[in-house]
Amino acid sequence: MAIRIFPIDADDDAIRKLVVEWSELLAEKRFPDALAMFEVAEPTMTPLLLERVIANYGSIDPFRDGRTYELTSVLALDDSASGIEVDRENLYGLDPASYVGMVHCDDVPLDNAPSDLTARFHKKHAGNDQLTIEFLDIHVM
Repeated sequence: MAIRIFPIDADDDAIRKLVVEWSELLAEKRFPDALAMFEVAEPTMTPLLLERVIANYGSIDPFRDGRTYELTSVLALDDSASGIEVDRENLYGLDPASYVGMVHCDDVPLDNAPSDLTARFHKKHAGNDQLTIEFLDIHVM
């Protein structure tokens, strides 16, 4: 799977659909494929680490009681793209020469219910008239 590239004027729905596709790959436990869709902001992020962070509810450290969580299908929830916000105005300190916004995926579904995990992505220039998405992190809000 290759990093996805969009026209610079891609609409918000196209970005949301991509994030839903990413989430579905995670629900299928296809962590390498999910990470391969995007550039990754943190070079230490690996498929195994992503799986661990999800299983431990946003942490690399396991729960003392051994419980774990699984990311489940966002498509099984009502209005699957409603928790995906595409922000074209705020760069939150990112360099405007390289970035064009952020994407927040709130309520990442764990164990068949929305959770308070959020996945964050940067919208990044990929040439003069294209953009790509860069995975930043997944954490508890």
